[in-house]
Amino acid sequence: MQLQEDYQVSLEQFHGPLDLLLYLIRRAEVDIHDIPIAQITSEYLNFLKQLKDIDIDVAGEFLLMSATLIEIKSRVLMPAEKREGHDDAGSAADDPADPRYELVQQLLAYQKYRVASEELEARRLDFAQRFAVRPARRKRSAEDEDEHAPEPIELELDDVHALDLSETYERIISSIDLTRLGDHLVEIDDTPIALHQEDLLDRIQRSGENRITLQDAFSGQNIGQRVGMFLATLELVRLRKIMVVQESIDDPVVLVLNEDPDDPNAPHFEERETAAGESSADVS
Repeated sequence: MQLQEDYQVSLEQFHGPLDLLLYLIRRAEVDIHDIPIAQITSEYLNFLKQLKDIDIDVAGEFLLMSATLIEIKSRVLMPAEKREGHDDAGSAADDPADPRYELVQQLLAYQKYRVASEELEARRLDFAQRFAVRPARRKRSAEDEDEHAPEPIELELDDVHALDLSETYERIISSIDLTRLGDHLVEIDDTPIALHQEDLLDRIQRSGENRITLQDAFSGQNIGQRVGMFLATLELVRLRKIMVVQESIDDPVVLVLNEDPDDPNAPHFEERETAAGESSADVS
């Protein structure tokens, strides 16, 4: 059976030869427990033949599987009397003597883990659309406060002297390698926030697309300058001169120039459609 010419695929679409075999089995609408090995082998080899260039680093496992399929096909075509203990009426998944048995077991195991992987990925995407909310605290009564209040600890300070504190401090200092701490430089950025705003607007306009990622906006700056730039970002959002956009929780934060900052209906953020079709807002 030839692959359909109007549906082209590549090796990069599959996570290994077992993934490709599952695709061929589903497309042929056959039972995975009783694989028509001749048909599937033919489709598998035709798939590899249609590739113009084969990268050995990518296709090595696929070529090994093709050799395995050819071997299984030759064993299946062997006369039944030469395959002792094989029952032609049984399923390949239940008959260890069937040449397809080991391959079917691998496919069933791979299918099981693939389904579990897809479920975990769906949960990850669903969780990525959520925002954590702190649980509401129940107001405690005076009785609860008295019940859960820790018992006061009595400290005997009569025997504590300044010499004891000094010796304890020396022991703590001696256990710390101060030479590994290095020099700590505190830089103070006294640049007015208004200048940071002008700098940020200039960067966005010079980007060519009137947008820039927050990471690019902070590049080449020290900590003090980044704090000033961040405060300038918040102020520009408040003035509706820029908008903050984030497609999803894993995507970078993008600063977009607002073409009409005087519009009273201009949002501080852009709304995006979630995978489930519900409207979600990317809050600045």
